[in-house]
Amino acid sequence: MLDKLPAPESASPQRDAGGNAVPAVSRPTRAASQRAAGADVESLYLQYRTLLLSVACRKFRVPEPDAEALLQEVFLSFLQTGVQIDNVRAWLVAAICNASRHYWRGQGRSESLPEDYLEHSDPSSRSLPEKRAMEMTIQQALSYLQPRCRETLRLHYFDGRSASEVARELDTTTRYAEKLIHNCLKRVREIYMNITAVTR
Repeated sequence: MLDKLPAPESASPQRDAGGNAVPAVSRPTRAASQRAAGADVESLYLQYRTLLLSVACRKFRVPEPDAEALLQEVFLSFLQTGVQIDNVRAWLVAAICNASRHYWRGQGRSESLPEDYLEHSDPSSRSLPEKRAMEMTIQQALSYLQPRCRETLRLHYFDGRSASEVARELDTTTRYAEKLIHNCLKRVREIYMNITAVTR
């Protein structure tokens, strides 16, 4: 009776439209596919590691140990993506850029206070006499400046005018106005430091 049992479906050869036997094609198992994908990612990692680290460290100033961790995350995302990627290099560069930006956003949210933060007072918490003394010192420093410098600093810092607006007000070029703002600010700082210097 055993010889009358039908053969299993997997054992019967597949046939084409003409009835001819078609050789069986072995399909890769899921584990084999995963091994192949892992090998591809490993070769891509070796190929693009230097480039991606350079982008993270030089362009985004991510510390190298953290950049290495970002690199691992990028390649893990690449391995898990289910879409066809035509330009792998561009995808990886864009991914490391996004990962670096996300890194700094996270650092901004979790930045710890300095250990000596209690030794620094909030400028807005100064008492009224201290604020008044500072204002008087600044006014005194400004009084030592040439009139053109005083007017430049007043327009830019007190009235909030841009360099181009200051240039129009002083009837000069924007480039010269920018230079004037810089030089006048530097000069008033020097005067302020001389006024507030403690002689021993």
